[in-house]
Amino acid sequence: MSTPVVRWVGLAVAIGALLAILGPFGSYLNGGPVRLLAYWIGAMLLGLGLYGAAFRIVGVCTTIGSRTWWLALIGATLLASIPEALATRVAAFWLWPELARLDLSLPRWFAQTATIGVIAMARVGFVLRRSASVSHDDPVSPPPIDPIATPLGREVLALQMEDHYVRVHRPAGSELILMPLSRAIEAVEADGLRTHRSWWVAAHAVLAVEGDARSMRLRLSNGMVAPVARSAVTRLKAAGWIRDSDGCVA
Repeated sequence: MSTPVVRWVGLAVAIGALLAILGPFGSYLNGGPVRLLAYWIGAMLLGLGLYGAAFRIVGVCTTIGSRTWWLALIGATLLASIPEALATRVAAFWLWPELARLDLSLPRWFAQTATIGVIAMARVGFVLRRSASVSHDDPVSPPPIDPIATPLGREVLALQMEDHYVRVHRPAGSELILMPLSRAIEAVEADGLRTHRSWWVAAHAVLAVEGDARSMRLRLSNGMVAPVARSAVTRLKAAGWIRDSDGCVA
């Protein structure tokens, strides 16, 4: 198990132990410290898997720190809260059968679960955004990398700028490289277009053009969605990527 994973698991266990002591949402009335610890630590570890996966998916599909990223993060958190609420409800009623006598409806249970999820995800999001802001303000620029010495190949689907790094999206996954986006574009051995300030997309990766000129996006062959700036719409039309009003590509 890698060090970051161990760190996150340790944090989840620590938070679960703290919640067992505090007993939020009246759980302190259930009694049984061992069962409380087992319940809350188990809930936090399950949440780590569910919300962690949601966080990674949103980070791949949107630009970190943007308004779209925040909206997608909230939506993904609410979706992840559904299986989290169902699982923790079943576990709680198994550990404390007497809860069946109380008015603990599923919507109320979901609201409590989503509250913890949104707070946790928002906290992580703010920390990540602050870290990105510090990186932008850092006067020390990353060392230039010769794109000729680092060819990226023809299988690249898209390039996404993340601070001083570029995320290279390929059919099998993605990787981060320390290189300006402009240099990375030169290193790709495939035709494509700069669709956004922080995105470049290969022509062979585009399956469909969705939306209109004010809110356009590209559906890629690996299922990702790349944004299109209004200023880039003309370039897409000139390149033949937009064939008709139905969102098709040439």
